Amino acid sequence: MQRKSNILRQQRGGFAMIMAIFFMVLMATMMLFMLNASAETTERTTTDYVNEQAQLLAKSTVEYALLRVSGFDRDTDNDGVVDNCLTQLNLTYPQTSPMFNITVNISYHGLGAGAPANCTANGTQASINTAESVGTMLIDVYVSDHPALGLNEPVRYHRRTLQKL
Repeated sequence: MQRKSNILRQQRGGFAMIMAIFFMVLMATMMLFMLNASAETTERTTTDYVNEQAQLLAKSTVEYALLRVSGFDRDTDNDGVVDNCLTQLNLTYPQTSPMFNITVNISYHGLGAGAPANCTANGTQASINTAESVGTMLIDVYVSDHPALGLNEPVRYHRRTLQKL
């Protein structure tokens, strides 16, 4: 009888070892899923944060473009004739360790017959017949992530606004 109980004890010990290994594999698999979910959540949060920054930066860049247009010297040779218009800005933000590349394209509409040549070139001057539309700017702001950020999913944001001169 002792031999039979001795055999049963050995089988129980082996079964407990198999159950312990199964439990460890189950726990390792659950931990792997939890780490994967945590990494995905972190990546999504980072992308959402950078997207939100790009949107806010585009709004600020429109205001900056308006400021630059209002202070732009259109008569650089001082002959009394308006010679040029600001049509494009290329910026990086921040300048010390860039996170975003920003391109601003400005087209002028309804400036009239005395408009500078480069304000009317390349189809940027449209014939608008209403008095309310005279002196209008179309501002396109393109914000994209800088390659130094090293994001897995690129961030690009476009904002178009119509502003009066």
